Amino acid sequence: MHTCANCNSFVTPDFVRVFGTEDDRVFGCPHCANMRELMQGFGARTSEGDPPIP
Repeated sequence: MHTCANCNSFVTPDFVRVFGTEDDRVFGCPHCANMRELMQGFGARTSEGDPPIP
């Protein structure tokens, strides 16, 4: 089962495939990010080292 690394909410495998990283991790989901942030890559960002989203 996949969960968001940011808020620990359940996410579907399809969500992870589209918005997550290559190693099947997701760092943002509809519960903790809005759709604009997800479309800009927020779900695949790690919490360390990536610049903040404007």
